[in-house]
Amino acid sequence: MTRGSTVVVMLPLMLALFVASLDQTIVTTALPPIARDLHGTATDVPWIATAYLLTSAVSTLVFGKLGDMYGRKRIFQFSLSVFLCGSLLCATADSVPYLALCRALQGIGGGSIISLVMAVTGDLAAPRQRARHQALLGMVAALALVAGPLLGGAFADGLSWRWIFYVNLPIGAVAFVVVALRLHLPRPAEAAGRVDVLGALVAAVFTTSVVLVTTWGGDRYAWGSPVILALIALGGASLVLYLFVERRAGDPITPLRLFRRPVFALASAQYLLVGMVLFAGMLYVPMFLQLVQRKSAFEAGLFVIPLLLGLVAAAALSGPVIARTGRYKFYPVTGAVLAGGAMALVSRAGPHTGALWLIVPLAVAGAGTGFFVQVALLAGQNTVGHEDVGAATAVLNFCRTLGGAFGTALFGAILAAGLHSPRPGAAESTAAFHAVFGWTVPLMAVAFVLAFAMREEPLSERRS
Repeated sequence: MTRGSTVVVMLPLMLALFVASLDQTIVTTALPPIARDLHGTATDVPWIATAYLLTSAVSTLVFGKLGDMYGRKRIFQFSLSVFLCGSLLCATADSVPYLALCRALQGIGGGSIISLVMAVTGDLAAPRQRARHQALLGMVAALALVAGPLLGGAFADGLSWRWIFYVNLPIGAVAFVVVALRLHLPRPAEAAGRVDVLGALVAAVFTTSVVLVTTWGGDRYAWGSPVILALIALGGASLVLYLFVERRAGDPITPLRLFRRPVFALASAQYLLVGMVLFAGMLYVPMFLQLVQRKSAFEAGLFVIPLLLGLVAAAALSGPVIARTGRYKFYPVTGAVLAGGAMALVSRAGPHTGALWLIVPLAVAGAGTGFFVQVALLAGQNTVGHEDVGAATAVLNFCRTLGGAFGTALFGAILAAGLHSPRPGAAESTAAFHAVFGWTVPLMAVAFVLAFAMREEPLSERRS
């Protein structure tokens, strides 16, 4: 494809990535009006958000491999069709259980889109030039996370919560048509191997356990309750079983040989760590501002914007520079220092800390994590053959999803351990949040060691 043709195709891919990422967070601020309209209860309404996260995490892993087997264009078109059908069904839902079920269907398509769009960049450009495309995709995904809660609230208040889902239809339709007409990718003559159904089922059990632990832990159930402990045990057992199944599978969803490549193994670990730290900022900084500084939910939510804008700026800066120089190891090493140092400053915040003294460190922390997101995906893709690009991209994205889930659980447990009374005062709350943010610093220290140890393989000038 010529450079102009690549630009034409990248635009609809970015639109598809935007709506798929948007639906991860857009319903969060609209849950109360949805509950009122559909007569939902406090028990079943959270499943509207959780169902999408559950199925998208599994489909991210599975459909990346299917793209390698059957060709990424046809699998992408199928995934986008599933996402749009799910969106239409969500928009017309008449009960909370039915809406949650439709959200699960929508998540299958959404998770697949996120994985496949990033894998398609491996077909469109050589690794060195791929950095520009991935910088754009990183910016789009981050902007979607910022816009999600804001758009969800705006639609729910100004029009109807159903427009949260209707808005996907024209955007997705345009993306589908342009991709069908202008995207030309290599396609296997025939599928190599069978679909790893058993691996997909075990991965679903593992992912469900992890997401339920992070969703229910410390909220619906105490962290030490039998339900949470049973889910943790199920998650651990299913992970061991998954590794066993994938080792014996003829054509596994997750080819374990990928982890024999040191660069890929280190990139996966970095993706997991950056997911943990990023979610610590996104979830617990607004909570800190509400509980300690007594800000409103809207005011507290605004403080997430500097974090994500820093991420966008770092991706926008590093992508073109990497494409021009071919060097990338500098960025995760620097990113670990920036994110760790900035979160150390955030951990010192108290009831009277000014807004500027939080905004600046959060923006710097976002920039640090942005360097990781940009390079981990690029380095991981660069070290594998073209036949494994889809599976490798899926594994990397799955690691980031797991990092967010593990981070939510870990920091939730740390916060709960620090809050000893049902209605803690400002001093007790401050100390608990100090511990939450403080624990991100050793995580970034580990990330620094991994980034420093990662060998910088030359970025190819040619497409695989």
